Amino acid sequence: MKSRYVKNADFKGSGEMRNIRKNSINKRQQLSSKIISGTNQIIVFINLFSILFYGFRLENLIVILISAVLFYIERKNLPEVVLFVLAYPLSWLFFIPLKNEEIEDFFNIPLPPEIRLNIDETVKSVLPVKTIIIIGDTTEKKAVTQKLVTYVTHGIDVEENMKYLRMLQKDPHMDIALYAGQAFEDIENYFEEQIAKSRNINDIESCLTIYNYLRTGIPKGVVRQDLENLLRAKMENVSNRLPEYYEIMYYLEKDENYFLKGYEVTKEPRLLKKYLLEKLRKREYNIVKAYLSETTRKLICEN
Repeated sequence: MKSRYVKNADFKGSGEMRNIRKNSINKRQQLSSKIISGTNQIIVFINLFSILFYGFRLENLIVILISAVLFYIERKNLPEVVLFVLAYPLSWLFFIPLKNEEIEDFFNIPLPPEIRLNIDETVKSVLPVKTIIIIGDTTEKKAVTQKLVTYVTHGIDVEENMKYLRMLQKDPHMDIALYAGQAFEDIENYFEEQIAKSRNINDIESCLTIYNYLRTGIPKGVVRQDLENLLRAKMENVSNRLPEYYEIMYYLEKDENYFLKGYEVTKEPRLLKKYLLEKLRKREYNIVKAYLSETTRKLICEN
C-alpha cells in the first residue's frame, strides 16, 4: 500500500477542505439548533395559551411530550429534559439567555444553588487545567482548549493534554464540544503539514514532530504504521548523543534499556529516572536497588 507520507501529498489542500467541511457542518448545526429552539418556543407559548383558555386536555400532554423531544434533540441532555417537563408551562424560561450564556449552563453545574464558588479572576488564570475543565465557564473552557492545542503542538505533556481535550469533547455544552472537536482538527492539520514540510529532512526536530503526533493517538491503522516506519528511517540519521534519541527509541521499541543506555551516554538525569520508574512498574526491585543512592532517590521522588 502506498504511504500517504512517501510523497509530498496535498496536506494543505486536504486540511483546508476538512476545515471548510467542519465549518459548514458547524454552521448547519447552529442553524438547525436555532430553528428547533424557535419552533419549540412557539409551540410552548401556543400550548400555554391553550391551557389557559381551554384547560388542560390530552392534546396538551401530547404537545408537551413533543416539546420535550425537540428540547432533547437540541440539548442532548436528559436531566435538562426532565427539568423542562417538570417546569412546564414555565418552560419558555429555558429559552432566555442568562448572563450572556444559555440557561443550560446553570443546570449543568453539579453544585446546589446555595453553594457559590466566588473565585477571583487572577486566581482563575493560574488554576490547573483540570480544575478549569470542571468549574470553568464557557469562555474559560474555550481558552483552556486553545492552550491545550498549543501545548500539544509544542510536545508538552502530549498524552495528558490530549486526555483533557477528550474530556472537553464530551462536555454537555454543545459549543465546548464543537470547539474541542475543532481542536483535534487543528492538531491533526498542524502535524500533517509539518511532517510534509520536513519529509526530506533527517534531524531531531523532524523526528520529534512525528513522535509527538504519534503520542496524540490521532493516527490510526495504516497511517500510524507508515509514520512509525518513517520515524525509524529518520532515526538512523540522528545523533545518539541527544537524550531525545533514546526517548523516541523507547517509544518505538518499548525497551526501557534505551533509557539506561541514554543515561550512560548523555548523563541526562531524566533518562535514569524513566528507566528506574519502568523497573519499579515491572517490580524488578533488585535492579532498582542496585542504582539506589541519595541522588537517585531524590530523582525518582521528584514531581
